[in-house]
Amino acid sequence: MRRDSLLIPQLEIGLKVIFTRLKSQLVPARVVAGFGAMALSAACSGIDSSTEATDSFTAVETEACVALPTLDFTGIEDAATQVTEARAVAASESMRAHCRVAGYVSPNVEIVLQLPLASEWNGKFIEMSPGGYAGSTEVYTVGWCADALRRGYACLRHDAGHTGLSTKTSWAYNNLQAEFDYGIHGHYVAALAGKALIEHYYGSAPEYSYHFGCSGGGKQGLVEAQRYPWTFDGIIALEPSNVTATGVVVLWNAIVTHDEEGNPLFTDADLDVLQGGAIAACDADDGLEDGIIGADPRTCNFDPGELLCKAGQTSGCLSQLQVEAARKVYEGPVTSEGERLSNYFPWYPALPGSEKGGYFTRDLDYKTQYWQFMGFNPDPGPTWKSSDFDFDEDYKRTGMMDAVVNGSDNPDLRNFKAAGGKMMIIQGWEDSGLPGPLVTLDYYEMAERIMGGRDATQEAVRLYMIPGRSHCIAGVGAADADFLTYLEDWVEKDTPPDMIIGSHIEPEVGLYDWPELINALSDPERVKFTRPHYPYPLHAKYRGSGDPNDHRNFEPVDPERK
Repeated sequence: MRRDSLLIPQLEIGLKVIFTRLKSQLVPARVVAGFGAMALSAACSGIDSSTEATDSFTAVETEACVALPTLDFTGIEDAATQVTEARAVAASESMRAHCRVAGYVSPNVEIVLQLPLASEWNGKFIEMSPGGYAGSTEVYTVGWCADALRRGYACLRHDAGHTGLSTKTSWAYNNLQAEFDYGIHGHYVAALAGKALIEHYYGSAPEYSYHFGCSGGGKQGLVEAQRYPWTFDGIIALEPSNVTATGVVVLWNAIVTHDEEGNPLFTDADLDVLQGGAIAACDADDGLEDGIIGADPRTCNFDPGELLCKAGQTSGCLSQLQVEAARKVYEGPVTSEGERLSNYFPWYPALPGSEKGGYFTRDLDYKTQYWQFMGFNPDPGPTWKSSDFDFDEDYKRTGMMDAVVNGSDNPDLRNFKAAGGKMMIIQGWEDSGLPGPLVTLDYYEMAERIMGGRDATQEAVRLYMIPGRSHCIAGVGAADADFLTYLEDWVEKDTPPDMIIGSHIEPEVGLYDWPELINALSDPERVKFTRPHYPYPLHAKYRGSGDPNDHRNFEPVDPERK
């Protein structure tokens, strides 16, 4: 059911709300009858009642909303739920009017479900999953839900089963239930609860259900497609943080980019020099020198030794120690005997262009805590140091935690496809977060092998590699797009996204201010240039003439069919 459908189906949703509430005695019958007469009068007169209810709730909807905590939702199958708070929220500059429902799903998954007015509901449900190590319903996803409400969605946020800062892992200390909820279970039961509450509230189940998340939230999207393929019709997985074993390379990078005293070897200025050198070496591969590595950076040969300071040079170059550290990051971790762990984990080395982020981290403590509280079982705890990691043996101990914490690397998506699901994986080439573009590429290419080749896979799953896009947010490229609209068209209109038009917006929009981002995409003053993004392995190449800021002057290139 789309928002632009006829009036009568929209009013039918409202009438279902009335009769369902009457049946369950949520509100007095006399109030329900009054609301029913208003809706029927609007239907007969041809008036779109949604225009009369955009600022606040009617008395009926307010009473129905605030009554939710008094009801028993422990019978929701596989997702026993308790609603602890519900209130009607009037419209504001940043948010549409909605019923805000807060509660918990067993055992400890906090949820916030935002239900638009019955007259504005588009018949759809979307779950917004938090990134990082999650831990809150209020940090990552509020802006995403604000945009979803504006579109008419019922929007759910969750904390993945624990409370804490998204950059901290102490909550996981010998707590396998919390780790299981974070990695695999919490987002699933949250979705079950959200759908059940929506059906109860509106008297109609969602016609379409979507999942949206980045980094850790993108990982949760992969898990849904792999383990719970019947939950969502469409999934957007932005820069999904995939396998747990990435903790090995992240720790390696943190160690080799610090000196023996734990001081970082690279300043911001040093990383500018390093990334500048990488871009200079690889920029023109897409036919255009524009400060963006537009082609596959795996095909570019860049040696940081080219940036070694000459005698007397003190700026705009790298020291020998920095050159050696950079090479270690690009080449990946090794054992004490020099054996490359990329023999087992071939996706680990950093790529040219991804220098200003997680690969060249200056936060050794942040990369250490994963192993203190999550990477092993039992967890060694806060006294464990990065120097305690044994690169000869300890990487072999991550298998169990792969399955429990971050089991998102199963490329068998055949059930998801059979269920009619569609998934868009968005991955920035410049991404230097966790785990980076090579992990995503390896995952997708393996999915193609299992699902019967590229054409068969892209009927349900498509990967878009975006030049100049950083981890979950903007970058130097045309990194921003209204991904949800592309996914809706694929799911609801059977229109596959053969091309996504990406925009470079200035000033940059924060990751979670999605309403501003959507507005900026249609503002010619803020869109500085556009680029086409095609399903992998296609990439855009400049035609050689025309305005390079216009996506129409680029064409798709298949590197496998040159």
